[in-house]
Amino acid sequence: MSDIHTDEWFVQLLTSHQNGLFAYLVALLGDLHEASNVLQETNLVLWRKAGEFADETDFVAWSRKVAYFQVLAYLRDRKRDRHLFDEELLAQLSCRVEPADEDARRLALRSCLAELPDVQRQMIAERYAVGGSVQEKARRAGKSEAAIKMALLRIRQSLLRCISGRLAVQS
Repeated sequence: MSDIHTDEWFVQLLTSHQNGLFAYLVALLGDLHEASNVLQETNLVLWRKAGEFADETDFVAWSRKVAYFQVLAYLRDRKRDRHLFDEELLAQLSCRVEPADEDARRLALRSCLAELPDVQRQMIAERYAVGGSVQEKARRAGKSEAAIKMALLRIRQSLLRCISGRLAVQS
């Protein structure tokens, strides 16, 4: 049987970790809107499973595990999008996401990257991948190195404006 003090304690615990859980979901999904939707579902599941949570359990680890499974369910429901991460990659990402105190700049960068057009996001990913170089990208694209450098500069400037705007809104 649930008692009011236990419910209040769990609500306080859950609300105190919302920002970190949201940052974790953004890192996995790369999209603020999707992360917000999955966070709502995750909160419902956490509330339903509140009775299973023990005081000595690490709440961050427990809630992230629930969130991870909610992300998998969300992605399965969205099979129509061919650019979704597969489960193996998602598992790797979930292990690399920083703790709940992830700084605002990284969160802003991730959301700004997610807003880039696919071509620009792919260009950035290729450039910063291991072994990615301007020379290689120019050769594969059949363009000059100067053209690739200029395109990358414009993308980085766009990201800087986006990040600066997001950080200004937060302060």
